[in-house]
Amino acid sequence: MVRIPCADEEGKPVSKKNTLAPMVPAVLSLLLVAGGTTVFAACDPKPDGSWMQCHSCQNTVAAGAGGLALLFGASAFVKNRSLRLVLQALGVVGAAVMFFVPGGICPMCMMRTMRCYTVFQPFVRIMSVLVTAGGVGALVASMRGRGALVPSARGGGELPA
Repeated sequence: MVRIPCADEEGKPVSKKNTLAPMVPAVLSLLLVAGGTTVFAACDPKPDGSWMQCHSCQNTVAAGAGGLALLFGASAFVKNRSLRLVLQALGVVGAAVMFFVPGGICPMCMMRTMRCYTVFQPFVRIMSVLVTAGGVGALVASMRGRGALVPSARGGGELPA
């Protein structure tokens, strides 16, 4: 059973916003895994049973999105604020890189009219933008928490002691 932390390392209560905000990109990453391997999957196998070139790209996206889900999901339950920020920053960078995987980093099929270009690539790009935006939102929410690294305009601009 997973227990949501009630207090951070200093004994201060952890807000639900700090726990729920990282779950948004984690859930979006899981949707990227599920959609990228089922409904919005790349090309089907060839008639002889072998896979098209884009299948390895699909596997790369699924593995990367699974890693993003783990990063963002773990950051929701980490009590150490610095580690949480690092996990979320890595997740944001990973989600931004995910945008370039289909057709950029990983080669796909030759014809632009095939399913990998018309269905899979747009889905991955849209979802990676959503995961990146959710990750930035989670990162900002974590930075605005108690003892933030950046001075607050409401607090007079002083850094916390």
